[in-house]
Amino acid sequence: MKRLLETTASVKRGTLKTLRNGLFKDQRGVNVVEFLLIAAILVVLAILVIPNINIFLGTDKKIAEANVEALNIKAAAVAFEANEGKFPADSEVLISENYIGEPRAYYTFDVGTGRILNATVDTIGHLPTNAWSGIRWDYSSGSWVKQ
Repeated sequence: MKRLLETTASVKRGTLKTLRNGLFKDQRGVNVVEFLLIAAILVVLAILVIPNINIFLGTDKKIAEANVEALNIKAAAVAFEANEGKFPADSEVLISENYIGEPRAYYTFDVGTGRILNATVDTIGHLPTNAWSGIRWDYSSGSWVKQ
């Protein structure tokens, strides 16, 4: 029995030695299959990372915060309409009537429907403190988007 175990062990050692010496004996570089595998891994990593670059740069976060502000402005305009019977012309009316605090953009409304017509951060005389930058108001979608 002892001899059988020794023989099996020596065969296993010999097989591993043969594999080590035989397969990788003359390999000096990377073959095509290994190169393609590395390239595929890099492509998958790029597919995962590139869409998330905006998250790292903060652009998506800024857009989300600006859209929340727009929803709050819209809610304040609805509250103004409930009290006054018409929608405000702009966000300055909401500030002066204490419906909202200081927004980071200047909003104008359709007085009949209350829809936000425009939101800007660069209107002369209406530049809010700490205004949004790198984003713009898109009328068709009714939200902030990348510039």
